[in-house]
Amino acid sequence: MFATIKRMIAPGSGKGDEGQVLSNWAKAGGHAYKTVRDKDGGGHVVQVEDQDWRVEWGTSQRSYIHGKELRFRSETKLSPDVQILLVSRVLAHTLETEVFSSFTNAMQTQVDNTLPDEMRWLPMHPRVTLTEPAVLAKRFVVLSNAETVARRWLDDDLLSVLEEAATTWWTDTLTLVMTVNRGRLTIRMPGQPLEESQLDAVGRLCSQATRSLRAAALSSSSG
Repeated sequence: MFATIKRMIAPGSGKGDEGQVLSNWAKAGGHAYKTVRDKDGGGHVVQVEDQDWRVEWGTSQRSYIHGKELRFRSETKLSPDVQILLVSRVLAHTLETEVFSSFTNAMQTQVDNTLPDEMRWLPMHPRVTLTEPAVLAKRFVVLSNAETVARRWLDDDLLSVLEEAATTWWTDTLTLVMTVNRGRLTIRMPGQPLEESQLDAVGRLCSQATRSLRAAALSSSSG
């Protein structure tokens, strides 16, 4: 199954009817599905009611994601001031290079505020040290302006799901960015092509990340 996921999320691996894939996936899971229209051509939304998160597919909102974009979003109940970024080291290096290029080409004295939040955070926020599991420490980067909250988020349950992702479908070549900002978790990745097993895998990651964030929010408010 995961070999299929890797093939489906690899750049240039083909095209499909993403709306139909999302509709079938939503129907199989008992989720609400709808098509939305806007000036950019519209897209599709799946609401996962029982776990209170949603999937969005449509025009890319980020320059580093070409074509269509797939987003998983949830409200975390964390303070809106908490900012967390989780990304592969390979992608972090790519984005850092783009930030540096933007900075030097414009001869600026500060980071460009027009850049996406996650790109501006790369030179701004300290790294949260990852030691275990080894595959995560080797391949991923976590940055945050609230290290204590970030460490509470990275609980054993989330680390287990992240390790599964890192050893099955979340490859170094995959453009996937996970952020927490203004109380919302967002997972972004290329939206073409799609496969239901891919949605299942990223959905498991979103579900656990959301549960762990809400637990971290509860712990922060009580402690």
